[in-house]
Amino acid sequence: MLWKNNMEPITGERCIELMKEQFPKFPSYWEAYIREHGADNGLHIQMIPFEEYTIDTIKSNDEAEMEKIFNFVEFLLCDGDDDVQTAITTSYLEYLMSKDPDEIQFASFVKYLRKNSKEYCRAWDKFTGVKTKGLWED
Repeated sequence: MLWKNNMEPITGERCIELMKEQFPKFPSYWEAYIREHGADNGLHIQMIPFEEYTIDTIKSNDEAEMEKIFNFVEFLLCDGDDDVQTAITTSYLEYLMSKDPDEIQFASFVKYLRKNSKEYCRAWDKFTGVKTKGLWED
């Protein structure tokens, strides 16, 4: 299990390592990204392959994998250092919220978002004046 008491915050480098360890299909996304863009683009940009992996998982409707992904996202949001938390919120969650609904429906995976992830998404909606479909009860 990833969660440990009294652990150091997850760094950006460790974040990527954990993605590769926890998601056996993810390394191919990572390797394709590195071949095309290199490794020195910063954590926010390095979220792109995990975003692509997530989108493909959503499109395939793999419920077990979606649950695992969003549990992991919540873990990073709670236990990541400041850079990891910012990358998860502004690069990952906001990206998923902004996807063309013809590509993925936010409502199709919102049930897998955990408490802090959902709270962030709602706060982002309030800030931007948008109501993302599926995020709100009404």
